[in-house]
Amino acid sequence: MIFCNAIFSFSQNDTILPDKKKTDRYVFWLIPSAATNIYGIAIGPFGSEAVCKRPYTKYSHGLNFQVLGQGFLQTFYINKVKFKDFRKTGNNDSISTIDTIPKRAIHNGLLISPFGSFTDQVNGISFSMWMSMGRKINGLSFNLLWNLYHKINGVSIGLVNHAFMTKGLQIGIVNKTVKLRGFQFGLWNKNERRSLLIINWNFKDKKM
Repeated sequence: MIFCNAIFSFSQNDTILPDKKKTDRYVFWLIPSAATNIYGIAIGPFGSEAVCKRPYTKYSHGLNFQVLGQGFLQTFYINKVKFKDFRKTGNNDSISTIDTIPKRAIHNGLLISPFGSFTDQVNGISFSMWMSMGRKINGLSFNLLWNLYHKINGVSIGLVNHAFMTKGLQIGIVNKTVKLRGFQFGLWNKNERRSLLIINWNFKDKKM
């Protein structure tokens, strides 16, 4: 509740509008915002995912710059995430339904957050000096410390990379994915078929 109230000043012009009057913003706009679409440059302390009680998806198209980012609030969450638990929660049904679940925000373009992002979907590039979490990324996720995504279509780069499904590459010190269709490069690489040093790969379903 405190967090929601704190962002009100940044999205006041949008959040006071009824959902039936969802708006689009162009060229430059402050975030968090309840605007349906922001075309151009979106800048602020946090992403529009932070706007509470909005049932629709908020989009940014272009550059999304979060001075802090929600990843800053997830710093201490890293030690709570265990790959074995992540493995148990993932299944084929969740993969098939991930795109049917409403998303709070989708970023199309370049997402920059020095202290990390915590968003549903990125179509493009996500970059930070810290960490990134989310449901799905189509493109490149480059975070120096840690990446945690349910589904990655593209490249994940960081010291530690965790995902349920990866179609592409994982590059880091530790790479773990429950389902891999591609390659892993790092000191320790784990997928559904094997665990190996330096390089690992998989392109087929594991035989039961």
